[in-house]
Amino acid sequence: MAYGLRRALIAASLTGLAATSASAAGFAIREQSAEGLGASFAGVAAGLDGLSSMFWNPATMTLHEDEGLQSESNYSLSIPYARAKDGGDVPGGSSDSGDIGELAFAAASYYVYQVNDRLFLGLNLNSPFGLATESDVWAGSLHGSESSLLTINANPNVAYKLSDEISVAAGLQLQYANINFESVDPATGAMVDNVEGDDFGAGFTAGLLFTPSDTTQIGIGFRSTIEHELKGNGFVGQNTGGMTTPLDTPEIVTLGIRQQLDERWTVMAGAEWTNWSRFKNLTVYSDPGGVVLNSTPENWKDSWFVSLGAEYAYSDTLTLRAGVAYEDSGVPTSTRNPRIPDNDRYWVSVGAGVRINDWLKANLAYSHVFMDDGDVVLTGPTPLYATFKQSIDIVSASAAIDW
Repeated sequence: MAYGLRRALIAASLTGLAATSASAAGFAIREQSAEGLGASFAGVAAGLDGLSSMFWNPATMTLHEDEGLQSESNYSLSIPYARAKDGGDVPGGSSDSGDIGELAFAAASYYVYQVNDRLFLGLNLNSPFGLATESDVWAGSLHGSESSLLTINANPNVAYKLSDEISVAAGLQLQYANINFESVDPATGAMVDNVEGDDFGAGFTAGLLFTPSDTTQIGIGFRSTIEHELKGNGFVGQNTGGMTTPLDTPEIVTLGIRQQLDERWTVMAGAEWTNWSRFKNLTVYSDPGGVVLNSTPENWKDSWFVSLGAEYAYSDTLTLRAGVAYEDSGVPTSTRNPRIPDNDRYWVSVGAGVRINDWLKANLAYSHVFMDDGDVVLTGPTPLYATFKQSIDIVSASAAIDW
């Protein structure tokens, strides 16, 4: 029976990625780790008991010495809510957007293999960015009735221990991205825009881990931008045919500190900067020709995520976690729109980790994300004034296997 369970879990660790939706600021997906979620991702760049900290800092792979080949699979269910009931009326248009949040599932897998005393190889399979919103036909439908972004990222990494105190790492990001944006005339319900496209892009990751003592870990990780030229077919107004939509993902720098206080208590803290100021506009060009078919100003600002958390080793097999975090969204009120009515967030999280036997560990976590109202104040020929009430609930589970 144990052998059959082990085979099933190994198969699950190889499962691909599924539909995703943004849980972090902008269109980023933060739920890459059930263990990290349990403490609001506090200190993740400094390392976790499992492998998933390598998403933020690949140098943390070197924490898993003398463990051979390992794998970890994380699965998260995101339940977002975002609804405006006060949209400015237009002929035939409703003032109620309905709940535009889409139930979403995300998966992330990690693999680490120790080659020798100093060299470690690793692989992440993740969806680092994603978006899924869909509204009823309402006053804001012309600014976006359905929006989706899917990314799938393969991230091989190499980590090396320079000494017992310092480890470094670097890796390659290979990313597939797919978009689909639609807009609807509120008066008639007829679709007026349908933009589709996909692309492959590449970037890199890097990390540093400093372990000054057996009880202190400090880590910093970097994820580079990836430039996409999303090509597809569709129509914008009277223009039908090929089109290209450029989209550059932001750079991300994550700092983490992990401090063990005694045999039972550990405290963690983290800070993360995301270069959302790259996102100046969402522009669609004809392809071929390069004529601007549509351009939506965004002018996002850089955002910060700060978190505090703690772990309590209740026993040799059970660890309890909790954490809080604050995240400013970077989306200004002047350009906020119904596709992403994002605003500042406040995270509250709890979680637990269980050592089931000598080859299997599991984690379970829950977070509630409180969000400030998303005020939409769009002027021009198609004005929209609305306020989105919004929040997110996230449930996440993981299993880690020592092969």
